[in-house]
Amino acid sequence: MNGGDSFPTDVNGISERLLSLSTDGDEEQQISVKSEKDPRKIARKYQLDLCKKALEENVVIYLETGCGKTHIAVLLIYEMGHLIKKPQKNVCIFLAPTVALVQQQAKVIANSIDFKVGNYCGSSGHVKSPHYWKKEVEENEVLVMTPQILLHNLSHCFIKIELIALLIFDECHYAQLDSNHPYAEIMKIFYKTDIVKLPRICGMTASPKSGKGGSIDGLEALLRAKVYTVEDKDELEKFVTSPKVNVYYYSSEDGSSLPHIIYTRKLEEIKNQSMSVLRVNSLDQNTLMSTKKQLQKLHCNLIFCLENLGLWGALQASHIFLKGDHFENTDVVEEESSSESNLCNKYLHKVVSVLASDCTGDGKEADLSTVEVLKEPYFSKKLLRLIGILSSFRLQPNMKCIIFVNRIVTARSLSHILRNLKFLSAWKCGFLVGVHVGLVSRKNTNTILDKFRSGELNLLVATKVGEEGLDIQTCCLVIRFDLPETVASFIQSRGRARMPQSEYAFLVDRGNQKEIGLIEHFKKDEALMNEEISLRKSSSLTTSFEERTYKVDTTGATISSIMSISLLHHYCSKLPRDEYFHPKPQFFYFDDIDGMVCTIILPANAPIHQIVSSPQSSTDAAKKDACLRACKALHEIGALTDYLLPEQDDKHEELTQDLSDSDGSSEEDSRAELHEMLVPAALRKPWTEAQSSTYFSCYDIDICPTPADREYRRFGLFIKDPLPEAAGQMKVELCLARGRMVRSQLIPYGVTRFHKDEIAAAEMVQKMFLQIILDRHKFVSEYVSLKNDDVYNSNSATFYLLLPLEPIKHGSISVDWALIKRCLSSPIFKLPRLDVGDQTSQSSKCLHLSNGHFSSDDVVNSLVYVPCNDKFFFISDVYWEKNGYSLHGVSKDHVQHYKEKFGMHLAYPDQPVLKAKQLFVLENLLRKKKISEEWREKEEHSFALPPEICQLKVIGFSKDIGSSLSLLPSIMHRLESLLVAIELKEKLTESFPEGAEVTTARVLEALTTEKCSESFSLERLEVLGDAFLKFAVGRCLFLKHDALDEGQLTRKRSNIVNNSNLLKLATRKKLQVYIRDQSFEPDTFYAFGRPCPLNCTKETQEYIHSDCSKNNDKNSRVRCNKCHHWLYNKTIADAFEALTGAFIVDSGFKSATAFLNWVGVEVDFALPKIDNICSASESFLPLSSEIDVKALENLVGYKFSHKGLLIQAFVHPSFNNLLGGCYQRLEFLGDAVLDYLITSYLYSVYPSLKPGHLTDLRSACVNNTSFADVAGKWSFHTYMICDSSVLREAIAKYINIDKSGTEKEHIEEKACPKALGDLVESFTGALYIDTGFDLKLVWKTMLFLLNPIISISKLQCNPLREIYEFCQSYNWELQFSSSKKDNKITVEAIVDDKNVSASALATNVSGKAAKRMAARQLFEYLKAQGYKIKSPSLKEVLTKSEVRAAKLIGYDETPSTGTAKFGGVEDSGSEDVAQDYQVRNISAFKSKPISRPTELLSHRKSPEVCVTQPPSSSFQSDLPATKLSNGSKNSNGKGGPTNVSAKSRLYELCTANCWRPPVFECCQEVGPSHLKEFIFKVMLEMEERPNESFEFYGELRSRKKDAAETAADAALWYLENEGYTWDRNRDK
Repeated sequence: MNGGDSFPTDVNGISERLLSLSTDGDEEQQISVKSEKDPRKIARKYQLDLCKKALEENVVIYLETGCGKTHIAVLLIYEMGHLIKKPQKNVCIFLAPTVALVQQQAKVIANSIDFKVGNYCGSSGHVKSPHYWKKEVEENEVLVMTPQILLHNLSHCFIKIELIALLIFDECHYAQLDSNHPYAEIMKIFYKTDIVKLPRICGMTASPKSGKGGSIDGLEALLRAKVYTVEDKDELEKFVTSPKVNVYYYSSEDGSSLPHIIYTRKLEEIKNQSMSVLRVNSLDQNTLMSTKKQLQKLHCNLIFCLENLGLWGALQASHIFLKGDHFENTDVVEEESSSESNLCNKYLHKVVSVLASDCTGDGKEADLSTVEVLKEPYFSKKLLRLIGILSSFRLQPNMKCIIFVNRIVTARSLSHILRNLKFLSAWKCGFLVGVHVGLVSRKNTNTILDKFRSGELNLLVATKVGEEGLDIQTCCLVIRFDLPETVASFIQSRGRARMPQSEYAFLVDRGNQKEIGLIEHFKKDEALMNEEISLRKSSSLTTSFEERTYKVDTTGATISSIMSISLLHHYCSKLPRDEYFHPKPQFFYFDDIDGMVCTIILPANAPIHQIVSSPQSSTDAAKKDACLRACKALHEIGALTDYLLPEQDDKHEELTQDLSDSDGSSEEDSRAELHEMLVPAALRKPWTEAQSSTYFSCYDIDICPTPADREYRRFGLFIKDPLPEAAGQMKVELCLARGRMVRSQLIPYGVTRFHKDEIAAAEMVQKMFLQIILDRHKFVSEYVSLKNDDVYNSNSATFYLLLPLEPIKHGSISVDWALIKRCLSSPIFKLPRLDVGDQTSQSSKCLHLSNGHFSSDDVVNSLVYVPCNDKFFFISDVYWEKNGYSLHGVSKDHVQHYKEKFGMHLAYPDQPVLKAKQLFVLENLLRKKKISEEWREKEEHSFALPPEICQLKVIGFSKDIGSSLSLLPSIMHRLESLLVAIELKEKLTESFPEGAEVTTARVLEALTTEKCSESFSLERLEVLGDAFLKFAVGRCLFLKHDALDEGQLTRKRSNIVNNSNLLKLATRKKLQVYIRDQSFEPDTFYAFGRPCPLNCTKETQEYIHSDCSKNNDKNSRVRCNKCHHWLYNKTIADAFEALTGAFIVDSGFKSATAFLNWVGVEVDFALPKIDNICSASESFLPLSSEIDVKALENLVGYKFSHKGLLIQAFVHPSFNNLLGGCYQRLEFLGDAVLDYLITSYLYSVYPSLKPGHLTDLRSACVNNTSFADVAGKWSFHTYMICDSSVLREAIAKYINIDKSGTEKEHIEEKACPKALGDLVESFTGALYIDTGFDLKLVWKTMLFLLNPIISISKLQCNPLREIYEFCQSYNWELQFSSSKKDNKITVEAIVDDKNVSASALATNVSGKAAKRMAARQLFEYLKAQGYKIKSPSLKEVLTKSEVRAAKLIGYDETPSTGTAKFGGVEDSGSEDVAQDYQVRNISAFKSKPISRPTELLSHRKSPEVCVTQPPSSSFQSDLPATKLSNGSKNSNGKGGPTNVSAKSRLYELCTANCWRPPVFECCQEVGPSHLKEFIFKVMLEMEERPNESFEFYGELRSRKKDAAETAADAALWYLENEGYTWDRNRDK
């Protein structure tokens, strides 16, 4: 019975172990948790025997509920552990049909054996990726899941069947040959004999037969297994007790039907009134049909409750439905429209009003707890019988009861009634329904079961979910309120009564013979099933199942014809949608000569519009065949991935949107990583120590202060090799205090030679300079070493010398060696005499300093240290006329001051005092200059210091040297950044020719972040680059993937342009090493002579650079010898976009495209593809009568060469065009084009606008609401082709609000239909294609059309952004909370702080709109309370900003000149379709003009119709015997399949309108027997006209089938003229 080779098992050894441990212990006995869990210790003998069988072959274990089937499965898993336990790669998969069972069985397995168990249920298992399931299989040994999840994973090849060692089917009776259950699909499709390794199969059931058509042979054949049970029934009886079966009769006769008939009529009248209202309101077809279905289902459910429960039950059901818990099945409309919901609610309110008034009789609110007398019609006889049973059992101790019903609404209504009747207060009632219906969560289900087990609840009203396997062991009464439908249901629900002396009760209608015989029928079937199993013999027959499938060779993904139906629905559900359009496939059927044919019409935005099946034996088979063909076609054109899934992200949209416009994950963007920052090669080359002399390239650092109020010593830069030309002439502006400025420039002066001694002196003096300005604390001591030990192997990353120069002589520069010698001769260095130039000596007066006697010449222009206040000073002169007795300040002399403040006694008060200036603190002079900061001269402040408190430190270190040194670190930092930019440009130039076209300055701008606090940053370029990237990638994808819908294109583009992908591409090219992301911090200025003290190695790296994100960014500035720094991922992505922007600004699109291609972003496209699109657009020309093309062209000022493009741009997806297609793909392209055009406009018009303001302005302009305003201004909506009247009404409402001119948008958000803004984007896309991608022409046209959104006066900022920034400025915490009621979302915005407490509420159908409204209201309220905005608004900023002429930045492409000229619609030459499907946007695709069905109908003659009503009326006419050319919806202009019979269409029309099926009758036969002709009539009943009956007569035909067709055609003619089928012109 085992198809294929199974996993090997050591049966003999296992059998011995099983027998040696055989016990008769209780299954529930606890196992010691300290030792290894061994399930054999508590196993019963029959469990061990059956486990042995399961080890030998595939088996189906047939045991009643409570006999321990699960423990047999646990034993089997345990014994096969050598194949399943890690490190084995195989797993056991345990399948259970319900969520509750999955969770229960997973818990049992985990508690019984030491295996790693994972459980998977609900929709969560469907959305996971292959990587997720690979990880789960690697980590777990037993996977418990619902069969739908395994089928999904096998189909899409996330799990392969070869990896499954053991496959267990719980409740395996669902696996039947003629079943579409996932159990059957798994075995039919994937358990193939040609597979090398197949899993061992173990099925478990309490009833091998399930429903009609179920057989034991079929079960065994499908599972390739043999059914086994326990032969010795006596052994079972030791452990399992059978309940007593009782039948309780109730009567539905004796005149009790009269009240039921009365209330049924009342509900029918209310429903008919609602139907009439529905016909009066001009709803679109989809809404009309779905509302009718919804209303009909509501009505049927209420009638059912009225019959089964009485008035109270129907009333409670109405209350349940009013709360929004509508239906038991899930095939209802996914998103209710407001009109649909309102109509159903009105119906329910009327029903509640009628039923409640009759239930109470006194007008009071209906309350069950006040009911004293139970009688009809308030309670049905069936319910009264149940209440009687419960009443008789209520006083018995420890009673627990389960009542089984067949419908969810019955369970909920009945539970409410039993819970509220006060004389049943002993019963604590709850209800148990399936999790999948969405009414209860898994957590709630588990809570209910736990309460029932513990006794907190003792009565459960359950649906079928309570029958199967749920572990409820203490139940002693099971009542079937609704009788079981199958023998399996009979057996399983009986198994819930496990306690000794339990009762299994049935409620049976005494007058219903079928119900009376049902119980005995089930008992007889069970006995026959047991007998059949006991007499069965083993069979080795292997059955091969021929199931039609489609398989992808590359991945192995496989779907069957039945699975293709759900896959097709799933694909359509993922197509772009809005509240006015819900994409679904439509199915049409017609009888062909060879059989039934199904035609699928896919939504307008699908790449394929029509699929036709081959003729099949049945409607169901035709549907399967068509769906499989559709899935195959969608995969072949790329709309389905190789895993046979729609290409999409699996994340679901949240109710509220993030404020930021970031296109990446905020968590990903905020993650920082450690990167090495490049040190330019020009500064890294050292000079060698061995040579007697060395040549240096020298550069004069010219310093020009504004104003010229300071003296600066001239310095020179000396490096081993010359700088690149751009760096060798670098200019930089430095910002000083009080708006003062210094302009500095490098001036190259060729090459100079230094001798060995001069180099040594230069090295020492540089070390001295850097230590004085950065590490002055070292000069407090009496001795400072200037020796450079291992200088060339030090941690210094750069090698250059900054030396003082002599005045320029004859076009050359020379180092001031005399000054260097004088400085180095300072006593603090204790250096030997240096021969470094001319020496002079002068006689001067002697001064007594704290550290000795020195000549006044040595003291003047030197650096001293004052220990008493721990400060350093430059001495610029001697006040010979002042001494210690001179005033220090206003009232005290120096002697008194130092005595009182420092306790010092001046020993030489007669000495002259020194004129001193304090040593500066080094600052970043590259910082931004404040806009309001104007320079003004600043007088230098000097001090008078007694010489004896000073210590002489460095002789010759004058104030002008100090002034120059205060500038040099900032100058060198800029030079280093510029050299990095030059290196990147050189790299780009080497990589692609266009790399040379960008300027170094622009590259530097693109590499410098806002954190550097410089006068430029990458943010403006990043905004431009981001827009171009979106535009270029979107354009490329649009042309490359003509089969992908707008949603798939958007996701593909997002995957390319999102920050995580840009990060990956940038780091692959090592762009991150060039980024400058830290402001210049003088204390981290390391150069030759001041090496970095932190030696970064693999061992010390983690310690030195602890994650800045964990330390509030404190360690992000730590500088190591390898120049590591923290970079956020978003920063790298931003630099990527900024570099793109740099190429656009400096060179144009072509260079930017070359850069993107080099980095790895494919943006190239083939111009001939534009011609293909233009040709394909001709398929929209038949719709030219729907739109005034000429008027539209006059409106926009452009004449289209390809009119089809213009028409397509205005076709909404709700319009079910005969050929399919809509504007959504054009919208995708136009969105990208508009984004770039508007960004280019803003970038060029506001050149001085700060990056943050530019981003805000772009966000305010580039959004759907802004585009909707543009569409409204130019009346684009009047040209839109759509089949949704609801959409038209919403647009009209929005336009009217906009025209009213009120300021209500500050109080409430306008409900803007997205489709309105989409028109502007789709028109732009069409215009861009028609011009041959001539962006200049598009720019001119759109600049005129977009005037409303680029006007400052009409600028509307994002209210969310405003309130967030407002609260942030006051350090307030802002919170949003949301709730949903009556299909509307209410959002509350709350600010609660010590000083302020405010909130605002807003309600809207859109969660986003409600959030914006609440934000706007709260913002206005806070401003009214007196809280002011601390920063100027965007409008204020723009009013004061510099404005220039608008420019289209960077466009340098050549438009396509070869686009095909308009040539009309060509005839394909054949009426037969050669293929099963048609792919849009293929240049070869041509279509014939198709006559509209409404036009065909206009030539018909009236048929003979008889409408029976008081008084009766009729009219007759001849009807041509012509078949309609299209399907059930063809007559309404919506299109459908060809060759559909009128009879089929009439059936579909009745179904769509929720009418009873038409009745055909042969009413007349004419002629002799061999030449007979027939006349048929068809009779209809319409729910909207309940008092009328309709008869339609056909014509004489020789065949009955043809005669019936003419009658059906007559009915269709009448219904179409009465408006019961749809005509799109109603929407006009």
